[in-house]
Amino acid sequence: MEEKNFVLSEETYFEEMRQRVLPYLAQRKKELWLEREPGKRQYCVRYLADEAVGTVVVVHGFTETAEKYQEVVWYFLSHGYNVYVPEHCGHGYSYRLVEGDLSLVHVDRYERYVADLLAVAERAAKEQKGLPLFLYAHSMGGGVGAAALSRQPKLFARAVLTSPMIRPITSGVPWPLAKLLAGLLCRIGRADKYVPGGHPFDGQETFEGSPSTCRERYDFYQRRREEEPRYQMSSPSCGWLHEAVRLNRYLQSDGWKRVETPFLLFQAEDDSFVWGSEQERFVEKVNQNGKTSARLVHVPRTKHEIFNSASSVLEPYWEEILEFFAGSF
Repeated sequence: MEEKNFVLSEETYFEEMRQRVLPYLAQRKKELWLEREPGKRQYCVRYLADEAVGTVVVVHGFTETAEKYQEVVWYFLSHGYNVYVPEHCGHGYSYRLVEGDLSLVHVDRYERYVADLLAVAERAAKEQKGLPLFLYAHSMGGGVGAAALSRQPKLFARAVLTSPMIRPITSGVPWPLAKLLAGLLCRIGRADKYVPGGHPFDGQETFEGSPSTCRERYDFYQRRREEEPRYQMSSPSCGWLHEAVRLNRYLQSDGWKRVETPFLLFQAEDDSFVWGSEQERFVEKVNQNGKTSARLVHVPRTKHEIFNSASSVLEPYWEEILEFFAGSF
């Protein structure tokens, strides 16, 4: 590590972000518009380090955006990593398959997410030729990232999956029933409609009900989200849920066999969004396969968004990530 106690403190978080972090990022930022398919423009933000030692592709989670990861980007960038942060289809400024409702997250096939991610990663590898490529992927992005590792086993030098969505928790609905319901609703033409109970963004979210354990980090992004309509994704479509089922089936039946990239999987102690047992199964299968090494890291005193925890939690979290990536050199 280049320095100790580099993680931002809650006590001065707003001041540090506005006066130190955001100006630093702005000087090194470029917006990219990528078209893997004609007419479907994917938004991506690229940050270039002053003296780069590697490149990291940061993959956000469900209903998130690139802007939510500015603190994450800063840690990588200030430690010598170029950073690319694409936004998934149906999120932020990227293309949408359903127009007119910015709250709805819809995808036709999970493979679209994977292909979009790999297109960004391959571009990053080409633009930053000669530097090792790394993956940092959270939640839904972690599930998509795991699938990407299986599709392109040699592309990334190392990867971090943080609270990855190997299988989502379908609150109040048992998984077998959720699978059947999603399939049925798609078959009767409701693939691009809200799941039962889903609704547009209403601004009623609270810190107490959020997946974060640090109010300052939660508030900083939430204020921006309330200002920008394209950040106000709220609920999934029936099609999205059906594709989450398919992604889970792929990762646990075949995808794990193809993974060759060493990775860390960070598991939150109190996660109400994704199944910890599915994460553990995935890591166990990858290790038993013998093509690479995977390690599960259980993080106490955290909820789903480990990166939005208190600094006392984030210091060892980030030290472990940066040491893991540095170990590939």
